Amino acid sequence: MYKNFMRVLLISLMVIFSITHLRAQELSEDLVNLTLPSLNELFEGAKKGPTVAFYNYRMEGEELSLKTERRRWLEYINLLGTYQYGVIGINSYTDIGSDYPLVYQYSAGEQLWYNIGVSARIPLDRLFDRKNRIRRQQLKIQETLQERDMWHNDQKLKIIQGYTVAIEMKNSLKITIEQYSFASAQFESVQKDYIMGAATAQMLGVAKSQQTQAFLQLERIKAQLYSSLLSLEILSNTKIISK
Repeated sequence: MYKNFMRVLLISLMVIFSITHLRAQELSEDLVNLTLPSLNELFEGAKKGPTVAFYNYRMEGEELSLKTERRRWLEYINLLGTYQYGVIGINSYTDIGSDYPLVYQYSAGEQLWYNIGVSARIPLDRLFDRKNRIRRQQLKIQETLQERDMWHNDQKLKIIQGYTVAIEMKNSLKITIEQYSFASAQFESVQKDYIMGAATAQMLGVAKSQQTQAFLQLERIKAQLYSSLLSLEILSNTKIISK
């Protein structure tokens, strides 16, 4: 009676574990059937990342500095101008004798003054170095452009490496799923024999151990594939798993 109880308990636990393994196998098959984007799509996605945007902003700033440098000659010229406007009033009176009243007079007039001039102060060192300063600014723009392209080429190499690893892991996962399915089929066969009394608990334990090892290998390969896919998403700025 005790042996039968232990046999039922052992089989029940193994069935529960088998259900968990079955769900894990279904998730693994979803990863195997996942269609990877093309390399060109991943390359184009990398161009939309924040690093490229950073280089574009920096290049835009350098281009604005170039425009400023080309207009710097305006510093050598000064425009001068003054403007004044006013009304001048004069009060006066005339005394022609004690027998006559004082005669008061008031006169006013508008006056306008303005002055316009131009002065030039040309520092010869800056004047003769102007071409070099403009050229240096142009080189900064080209340097930023080259740096952006170098980063993108380096990113392409990383994407290719990650893409290759992902394909390799997908193939390995497919083989591992087959190995796990075979180990599970063997375990189910031994389990049936154990129920019928044709197999011992030791034989059942060995079959279960083989199934567990195959499951652990399956999970390891799946984790590596998942990690490589996430890395590809970050490198290419493209949704792969959750698209």
